[in-house]
Amino acid sequence: MALKILLVDPDEEWLMKAEELFKKHLYAVDTVTNGKDAQIKMMNDKYFAVVMNYATQNHTANQVLKFMKRMIHDYTPRTVIVLEREDLGDDDDQTDERLKKDGVDEIMIKPFEIQQLITVLEGHQGISDIVNNLPKRKGQSEEEEVEMSDENFTKIKIGDFYSLKAVLYDIYIRLKSGRYVKILHAGDEFSRERLDNYKNEKGVEYLYFHIKDRKKYIKFNDHLVKKAIKSNKMEGQQKLNMLKNVSEKFMEEAFVEGLKPVIIEQGRQICENVYNLIENEEPLYKLLREYQDFDPSAFSHAYLVTLFSSAIIKQFEWQSKTMIENTALACMFHDIGKMKLPKEVLELRPEDMTEAQLEEYKKHPEMGLEIVQDNRTITTAVKQIIHQHHEYFDGTGYPSGLKGQSILTLANIVSLADLFSHIIVEKELKPIEGLKYMLGNPEIVSKFNSMIFEKFINVFVDPGKIKKDHALPSKSRMVPSKKAS
Repeated sequence: MALKILLVDPDEEWLMKAEELFKKHLYAVDTVTNGKDAQIKMMNDKYFAVVMNYATQNHTANQVLKFMKRMIHDYTPRTVIVLEREDLGDDDDQTDERLKKDGVDEIMIKPFEIQQLITVLEGHQGISDIVNNLPKRKGQSEEEEVEMSDENFTKIKIGDFYSLKAVLYDIYIRLKSGRYVKILHAGDEFSRERLDNYKNEKGVEYLYFHIKDRKKYIKFNDHLVKKAIKSNKMEGQQKLNMLKNVSEKFMEEAFVEGLKPVIIEQGRQICENVYNLIENEEPLYKLLREYQDFDPSAFSHAYLVTLFSSAIIKQFEWQSKTMIENTALACMFHDIGKMKLPKEVLELRPEDMTEAQLEEYKKHPEMGLEIVQDNRTITTAVKQIIHQHHEYFDGTGYPSGLKGQSILTLANIVSLADLFSHIIVEKELKPIEGLKYMLGNPEIVSKFNSMIFEKFINVFVDPGKIKKDHALPSKSRMVPSKKAS
């Protein structure tokens, strides 16, 4: 059954264009030009989403929003308010806050492409919404060769692809740059046999899908990970790998779309899965000693930092679910400031940079703080971790050269996981070998609070042989996990 949306706008021409495009994306669409008719529609039908122009009259947009809060109880439509440029004034931040308090999920400003609106609504779809909006068919469609820019695709290892009985989005294999074959169409009956044939007989290593479908991939696979973590029948390494894949695709999406509220919320759900894995997987220390499913990409690095930071925090008696999940979120975004660096700097390793390039590179924690500073959905502690993730206990870090107790405890943990992740990837070491390498280098060990490093060692030790310590690391401090003001 198609998802149903209500479009409310006094501009009939815009309504007609929007309705046509939404129907091409398999939505059922109702359109009205005034607020009174919108209220009547909502009393008589249920909608996945309501998209309303703020300039709506004959019952204004504000009146309709109040009506929705007062009268619509048996379902909660996603609400998007469309503003015209002339609606914006000096107090546009206050307008945003007021609309959010009135239940508005998204605010969009004309002019924009209608496809952008469709993308925004897709971000609010849950698994059941995605499945309900899927045109299901028996069997598989004919394979179809297409020419399209590589930039339109993202990839996943063929052995790591999971699906419902009906495929959620188009799946491709790559022939060469710009040439792909669509081997499964959205709505097709899933065929593991077809994939195995490509893998075993044709040597295909990766499957590709459109970046516009990345949200669907993330939501479905996050749902699978949540179920997998609870399962006693699945190997721990497979759980780690599934969590890695969905985390990497999430970070791809965040770096493209920015830190919108819907992106942050998806990140929190993934971080909850990180916590549940760290909390419940036994014996975790054996998994982490041998874990090697990583690559040099920035997204794989962020996942490793998330995984090992969470595992270190788990060793402390003062740890909590909220603390681990907030730190995991900070780890995912710890390098987000690199988005502001020149491409030529990003392509170099720090040791290969000129002095000027290195100085520019060392600004990325401050740039990261600038990106998240005004985001009210991100806590103060998360912002501090992003800013301090390259500060070292001995004062040799950057950007501020903080030392000892001046550094947030969680930030020192993340800086340890960050350096460790670089070492095991660049030197191609198993985690336990990376630990031995660090222990053999006093200069590295001195960068971290000794209690934190001790807990890091404990990550790879049988918990039954560890004496629990209730103390905070010496000369360290905690910042309460609270909403940023």
